[in-house]
Amino acid sequence: MVDSRAAEQARLKVFISYSRKDEEFAQELVAGLQVGDLQPYLDMHDIVGGEDWEARLGRLIETADAVVFVISPDSIASKRCAWEVDRTHELRKRLLPVVLRGVDEAQVPPRLRQLNYIFFDRSHSFGPSLLALVTALKTDIDWVREHTRIGEASLRWDARGRADALLLRGEELAAAREWLRAQPKYAQEPTLPQHEFIKASEDAEAARTTIERQRLDQMIAAQHEREKALEREQSALNQAKAAVRNTQRAQAAVGLLLGCITIGMIGWFNQAYLKEQLNWYMVMRPYINANIRPYVLTSEAERALKPAQAFRECAKGCPEMVVVPAGTFAMGSPEGEGDADERPQHRVTIARPFAVSKFEVTFDDWEECVTLGECPAVSDSGWGKGRRPVIGVAWIDAKRYVKWISKMTGRNYRLLTEAEWEYAARAGSTTAYSFGDDVTRICTYANLVDSTVRRFVVDICVDGQSDTSPVGTYLPNAFGLHDMHGNAAEWVEDAYQPSYKDAPTDGSARPGNDASTRVLRGG
Repeated sequence: MVDSRAAEQARLKVFISYSRKDEEFAQELVAGLQVGDLQPYLDMHDIVGGEDWEARLGRLIETADAVVFVISPDSIASKRCAWEVDRTHELRKRLLPVVLRGVDEAQVPPRLRQLNYIFFDRSHSFGPSLLALVTALKTDIDWVREHTRIGEASLRWDARGRADALLLRGEELAAAREWLRAQPKYAQEPTLPQHEFIKASEDAEAARTTIERQRLDQMIAAQHEREKALEREQSALNQAKAAVRNTQRAQAAVGLLLGCITIGMIGWFNQAYLKEQLNWYMVMRPYINANIRPYVLTSEAERALKPAQAFRECAKGCPEMVVVPAGTFAMGSPEGEGDADERPQHRVTIARPFAVSKFEVTFDDWEECVTLGECPAVSDSGWGKGRRPVIGVAWIDAKRYVKWISKMTGRNYRLLTEAEWEYAARAGSTTAYSFGDDVTRICTYANLVDSTVRRFVVDICVDGQSDTSPVGTYLPNAFGLHDMHGNAAEWVEDAYQPSYKDAPTDGSARPGNDASTRVLRGG
């Protein structure tokens, strides 16, 4: 099932514009193009009274890689067909006119008249003409598909207020630049929104590069100051050790023996404390100096962070964080939807921005804590480690991990409250999912239990993963956070309650004791 759907998505999408009186020919054309390994489609239903036909047909044209226009006296006279030609031109879609029945050349719209026709109005011409049409459609097919993909991305970016989180980055931006440069001869022109989308992506990339360079300069300067402080600390420690040695030499033999006995007894009764201190000086402090201190944000750099900006306060073993803006949202499900413990729906205000892990905590992150003796080892159940989310972790162990990160960085890391988690997962949306109400799109955002796991599951879509997936495999939400839908479930700070009655409205956690049942979330 996965392979057949992937093949379907790879085929060129062709929208056929025709007059209702030419529907029989349009259906024959659909069958012929399907044999030619294309994905043709047309508007099969009449426009009913009061329906926004421009919106419906516009969406069909937006998702197409190419548009075939059937020329006949009826289509040339149709207001709707003329609109489809203009909309195709606005979106810079590839347009191929085919002649079913001849018309007066002067009646043909100028946008069609300047293009080469493929004639189906001659005796015994359907087969050769169909072959010519398929050949024309498959010319520069990769460039045309990329035109469609970038076009859809630019329209989505514009429709959502041109949010930075939807811009291209890294390899995707480099591929878009190459696409612009490699425009084939006679190919359709890129649209103005596509140019603006790519330009905004380049500007955002340049701004991020500048910020990272400034941050690196700040870290280098701070590191120099820390090194000087460490040198002063080491000098003072050496002086203290020398003083202790001088004092010990001056002690009498009896005093020295008594001191050794006393020290031995103290060591015996305080083995755990001494072991902890030894681990601190021999393991933890060198680790912090090498992997944490150079990366911890200064107070000034922390205040300068903006929503959607990412940062990391370590070289390894701690999560990359993304700044989430303050805001107000409706938490829970309305009456008639969801489960009883998701009601009543209530307004929650997050008064201040906060930073959330861009990805779920991975096995790589967790095992850094295990190596240093601060977290327990856990099994991956045969699903894989590395960049996959850590599983089999109890709530108390999750608390140990955030306590360790706080201890390492000197910053206040903690579990999200349930309200903060839902606010971050919704990412400003009021729909069923952060990306909208269309559940068929969920496999581009989430790793779900689908037919890759069990055949008897009724699938909406297939995500291509049978177990957990490496973090970041799927698209982020509008806040730049990954895997808020699907993959592994996530602990939050709250104690579980059977409803949201009397739940806090300021985003804080519902309190409980150490024996309380805690909340797991996973949209």
